[in-house]
Amino acid sequence: AGPSNEYAVYRGAVEGTVFKGPDGNMKKPPSNLFPTLWPFVQSLVFMALFLVIGGAYPLLDPADPQHNDPIIITEDFMKQNWPYRVLYCWIGLLAVRMKYYFGWKNAEGACNVWYSGFEGFDESGKEIGWSNSDNVDVLGFELPPDVQTMTKKWNKKTSDWLSRYVYIRTGGNLVAVYSTSAFWHGFYPGYYLFFLSVPLITFCDRLAKKKLSPLFSASQVSLYGALGTFATVISVNYMVLSFVLLAGDWGWRAWKSHYFFGHIGGIIMYAALSVMPSPKKKEKST
Repeated sequence: AGPSNEYAVYRGAVEGTVFKGPDGNMKKPPSNLFPTLWPFVQSLVFMALFLVIGGAYPLLDPADPQHNDPIIITEDFMKQNWPYRVLYCWIGLLAVRMKYYFGWKNAEGACNVWYSGFEGFDESGKEIGWSNSDNVDVLGFELPPDVQTMTKKWNKKTSDWLSRYVYIRTGGNLVAVYSTSAFWHGFYPGYYLFFLSVPLITFCDRLAKKKLSPLFSASQVSLYGALGTFATVISVNYMVLSFVLLAGDWGWRAWKSHYFFGHIGGIIMYAALSVMPSPKKKEKST
């Protein structure tokens, strides 16, 4: 479940070398009370939200989630209008994410008990921080400006590992990265439907940054920034339905119930941006 860390980080916490100051001498370990209790309190809040929201907006059939069709692809649910179904799925997926937030925040506090989250001291002898155990940026993931930022805020340590040992070593091959991630998760078809579809919106994201972003404000508060956040959130939530439902048939039917808008929209956007000329770079004034 994470957080995943390099062996050097683990060894530093176990052997106590993380407490060495810039002069090489051991310093007094800082208090770990707040870094331990705050993530724990957050984890309890996320668990409560998971129970409340998940109970009100279940995606799977609570009576028999393994065999009965998920609620979101049943005939009764399909009678609802499409905006309602999109909103329902978003809330249901939000509840599912609360379960992960609970686990990661709980693990963060547990890691900080024995200082594996502590980053040590800087050159002036001040504490650097406790981010070695921080595995998720909740607001950064829920309201991301783009797909790249979104992926870096979720399961951050595993994302770092995939970037360092797969992405860089394969020359920036996104398909290799997502295939490795799918294989690591297991063999449910829904994992592969999701991870092999995500590159589409990632490619669109890259093209938009290259050809559209220079034409508009870089601020996320702007209209362009807000539309980018909305497009990122709705497209990723659409794609991730297959991941959550696991079964290939269920995932496909969930996408079909939303008219494959994520795939069709992604293909159209990719084609349009591919033929769109790149904006000219502004010449630096001398």
